Amino acid sequence: MSMNVNKAVTMAVFAAAGVYMGMKFFEPIVIEQLRKDGNLRTDIDVPQYDEDGNKLLDQGKQVTWEAIRKESQAEQQLPDSSVSKPVN
Repeated sequence: MSMNVNKAVTMAVFAAAGVYMGMKFFEPIVIEQLRKDGNLRTDIDVPQYDEDGNKLLDQGKQVTWEAIRKESQAEQQLPDSSVSKPVN
């Protein structure tokens, strides 16, 4: 009995993951095609995507790993005078 339960749980997890990843992949494509055809509803909020398919945030600027890395590197390159040194 437990072998059947394990198979069912495994199938459910893979099915859910497949549906989720499929929606994330096809969402920008479907929205763009609906916009081109003129069938996109205007009474609901539709997410905006850039040319690479990345979702744009409402604040106007999207945070990327590259921007976070640059900010982190800038913080690490602070002058030595601002870093406290141990006193012996």
